[in-house]
Amino acid sequence: MENLEGNVNINWSSSYNTGIERIDFEHRIFLELVNSLKKALDNSYTKIQLHRILIEIEKYAEFHFISEENFMMRIEYPDFKKHQILHFELLEQFNLAKYDEQGFENFYQFIKEWFINHTVAEDIKIRKFILDENINIDDIHYNLNIQV
Repeated sequence: MENLEGNVNINWSSSYNTGIERIDFEHRIFLELVNSLKKALDNSYTKIQLHRILIEIEKYAEFHFISEENFMMRIEYPDFKKHQILHFELLEQFNLAKYDEQGFENFYQFIKEWFINHTVAEDIKIRKFILDENINIDDIHYNLNIQV
């Protein structure tokens, strides 16, 4: 597991792989955005610049959570609601962090730890469910076929 101590970039680890190509791809992008916040902090970006990076991470997280939740719905993942609540709680943390100008460094530490812990502890459960239920994810599409 990745070392959570100190303010260092997060490197991709095989322990983050869910085996779901699109989710893993989105996680890599999320990780890149989180690392961009660290780079901005290290290079003394202005509060406005840091705030905009935070918003970028937040908007990407919103997109990714919907994407991941749609996938969970499609495979009828039994812990969908619990997982969705964890996503909602993170988005609430983003809202609080946007107004805490002194806390960019703290927020970086929080989001780094959240990504690692959530991915390894929660997202990996999706992979386990797929394997346990013998679900062929090649047959799973992101079109939910929901009637509107």
